[in-house]
Amino acid sequence: MSVDKLERQAAELDLLLTALIKRYQFRNRNRICCEDVTVSQCYVLKELSGHGTLAMTRLAGLMRLGVSSLTRVVDQLESKGYATRRRLPADRRVVCVEMTPAGKGVLKGIDGMIRRSEKEALVKMTPAQREGLLAGLRTLNDVIDTCGTWKDDDSS
Repeated sequence: MSVDKLERQAAELDLLLTALIKRYQFRNRNRICCEDVTVSQCYVLKELSGHGTLAMTRLAGLMRLGVSSLTRVVDQLESKGYATRRRLPADRRVVCVEMTPAGKGVLKGIDGMIRRSEKEALVKMTPAQREGLLAGLRTLNDVIDTCGTWKDDDSS
């Protein structure tokens, strides 16, 4: 593959991802991010839902954020009653985060709205297009996971 073609493809990927992310994250915020939950807070709630109680350092890694950036998001979730933090009795340096029942309820509502929105888009594609899209997104995620330049290096 020529360098020029790769450059054009990288530029197109950037444009397509930017357009997709804007459409996906900023679709009717009041419908998708229920009540007072931001997009970042939704992502944290989803991670906690999938993994249960997590140490802040582990959650930061999953979120691809520095601990200080994550702390601000968790502060907001905690003030809204959607998450709680506690220190491990065996090692008081370790701070764990878990979702509260209120957080689980908010996430359930958000997930339902997101699934309806996603099905609305998927139904407009052929089965082959849907499978191709999902396979391509899986591959892109796998490739991104191996590229160090995609990780947020917030060490503050």
